[in-house]
Amino acid sequence: MLRISLFVAAIVAAVPVAAQDVAGGRDHPMIGRYEGARMTLFKSRDHETSLILKKPITSADRRANGGKRLGPADAVPVAGRTFRIRYEGPAGRSSFEVAGNFREKLKAGGFETVFECRGGDCSDLGGSDLYFALHDENPMGSGDIHSNPTSQVLITARKPRAEGDVWVSIYATDVGKTPEVLVDVVETAPMETDKIVFVDAAAMEREIAANGRVALYGILFDFDKATIRPDSKPTLDEIVKFLKARPQISVVVAGHTDAKGGFDYNLDLAQRRARAVAEALTGAGVAAGRLKPFGVGMAAPIASNDTETGRAKNRRVELVEAK
Repeated sequence: MLRISLFVAAIVAAVPVAAQDVAGGRDHPMIGRYEGARMTLFKSRDHETSLILKKPITSADRRANGGKRLGPADAVPVAGRTFRIRYEGPAGRSSFEVAGNFREKLKAGGFETVFECRGGDCSDLGGSDLYFALHDENPMGSGDIHSNPTSQVLITARKPRAEGDVWVSIYATDVGKTPEVLVDVVETAPMETDKIVFVDAAAMEREIAANGRVALYGILFDFDKATIRPDSKPTLDEIVKFLKARPQISVVVAGHTDAKGGFDYNLDLAQRRARAVAEALTGAGVAAGRLKPFGVGMAAPIASNDTETGRAKNRRVELVEAK
């Protein structure tokens, strides 16, 4: 395992927000900051799914991930309360020194190192590939730190807890003579799933009779894919039951997404998911002519996309009666 030399043991516990820190920012209490650093970015979400790199990025893994730098071949999906914090400085320190201090801090706090890499050892695809993987393919946002492949250091660590593991990714690099550090923390915990009720065939019939449509939250997909998860079967079975009981009804199968990602991307994802649902229903005996898959994407939200609770309501499949 890579060892990073320590020059100064300078990671401090969470400190009060300094005047020069970004407004609303705060240190994560388990991580802290390097002494003398300034916080220049702070983001948090109540519930988010992130991909945490567990090994170097390789061309073979990228092919296995369908062209993406992060995926099942080289990353661990973790979900929970998520934080992204960027620090700059202090001037005169190096990314290697700063990252090494963070590693020792994590170790002392009960974290287990999952993966470490430095410079070109992080990927066989090019120096900036790690940067693009952590930023362009991370749901917390893109472009949140500068890229300097020769000075980059990544440390991934995990702390087991009964109430849910904590995952940390530390990415450090040098910008001129000043280090920058991006700290990603995911406090894993089950998302509250009892807020949206299961809709059975009778409820589908009532909703469509009253409103011409019914929103369904029991059809779930693999992250960023149109693959229907096995736990969607109860809802699919109820749709089949409803449609077989009402053979005169045809429906639009409308796929809806939240607003994360670009408009065209979400439109395509929604269309593929709607098509997957229609194909599953056809496979269960519903005539294909009664089903019209349609991708709405992010164009018809029913809640704010600024919170995970709102985004969860926007990610749905609707059945719309087709006259």
